[in-house]
Amino acid sequence: MSTAGRLSRNLSWIHSVAVIVGTMVGAGIFVVTGTAAELMGPAVPLGFLAGLPVVFATALVYAVYMSGPLGEHPGGAYMHISRTWNSTLAGYVFIWLKVVAFIGAQAVFAIGFGNAVRYWPALRFLSAEWWAIAFLTVLFVLHLVGVDVFGRVQALMTGLLVAVLLLLGLPGLLHIDPGNFSPLFPAQLYADGIVGPFVAGTSALFFSYIGFESLAQTAGETENPRETLPRVFAGSVLFIGLLYLLVSVVVLGILPWEAVAQSETPLTDAAATYFPVGTAGVVAVGSLLAYATTANAGYMAPSRVLYALGRDQLLPDTLTHVNDRFGTPDIGLALTWAIAVAFVLTSTFSYALNISLAALLFMYTAHALSLVSLPHVNPELYEESGLQFTPATLAVIGLVSAGSMLVFLSQTLSPETFGPALGQLLAGNVGEALLSSSLLLLGIWLAVGLVVYAGYRLSTDGELPTRLPFAFLEGE
Repeated sequence: MSTAGRLSRNLSWIHSVAVIVGTMVGAGIFVVTGTAAELMGPAVPLGFLAGLPVVFATALVYAVYMSGPLGEHPGGAYMHISRTWNSTLAGYVFIWLKVVAFIGAQAVFAIGFGNAVRYWPALRFLSAEWWAIAFLTVLFVLHLVGVDVFGRVQALMTGLLVAVLLLLGLPGLLHIDPGNFSPLFPAQLYADGIVGPFVAGTSALFFSYIGFESLAQTAGETENPRETLPRVFAGSVLFIGLLYLLVSVVVLGILPWEAVAQSETPLTDAAATYFPVGTAGVVAVGSLLAYATTANAGYMAPSRVLYALGRDQLLPDTLTHVNDRFGTPDIGLALTWAIAVAFVLTSTFSYALNISLAALLFMYTAHALSLVSLPHVNPELYEESGLQFTPATLAVIGLVSAGSMLVFLSQTLSPETFGPALGQLLAGNVGEALLSSSLLLLGIWLAVGLVVYAGYRLSTDGELPTRLPFAFLEGE
């Protein structure tokens, strides 16, 4: 293994809660309800309820791994999969698909932040792109000067964001019209049956939950992580599920589902019917906080993934460099900033975004199946976990998660687009081909990753031990 700097453990459980809540309560909650209503009508709250056990099972998968020795170190799903199967390649394949999406998402959130800032006329002296670059630069400095600084800022912004959502949502409970939920499954959407539209809508709602696994990247910097992080994973997912349920009940209970489906800002439109003057301003502040909390929490993930890959000698050792003064992975943070800014300046973040959800769903699936197999293929590692279930219970948890992810994947990949996209690629229409098929783009990006993996392993002549260590040793 490589010689790497040691990260500083300065994050408390409050910071951990802020990371996962701030990641999930992102900008999606302001718009995703409308997307789901278009697919499933007034049954959106039921969709959130149906998705909650899936997200909770996926969070439990992480909680089990985080309660063991792997919970002491960053790397998340890469560490969990690679140590379960004693194979760096197994872990690398799935995290490689996701790491560029992590950075691409930063560019998307930054552009969203830039647009939100320009709500106020006095701040329109810069374009959304330049506000985005300024925002990314602030994030870089914030993360560089100390993980404790990042944690305090995240806790403050997340608290304000939750307060804004409760301020907008709770008064709406007094104005709900039960008639808006009848019929619950309108004939124009469910003429061919309930299952199809309901699954499609629930898949869309799942977008609101994605990103919570970023919490696993804080493992190397959290105080007492093996006890703290499993509890935060489970508890925070349940809290967010209830918050989403509140928002969806209010929005669909106040506005007819047809109006919600046609709205780009359903929460704003619903709150405007009962909230005092200034609704748009309150929502603008909430939107700004949503982009900021999601981006701030997500900014740390790429650098910690790169750190873990560097320690396993799958990428250059420089990625494990830790700033002597601040105890943060400065090279990884700088690389994240540079790539995200390049995405913004060239408007190419759509390529990363196009594979983001599918890559994440593949990773969730592999991660869950690895937990199902863990007691059988690596019992020594499982026995060191603080959170243990019987193999049968683990199988239920893991298969609920993996099976659901495969269903969501079927809604995301659109395999029928692969053939036409491949034809466009062969005809020389590269950009159009890659954007028209996430499956094709995933395949090409995976091929690039395998070349990088093989090339770097060969160039370093690195030899892995017979069995990968469960965790990195202090002082290596």
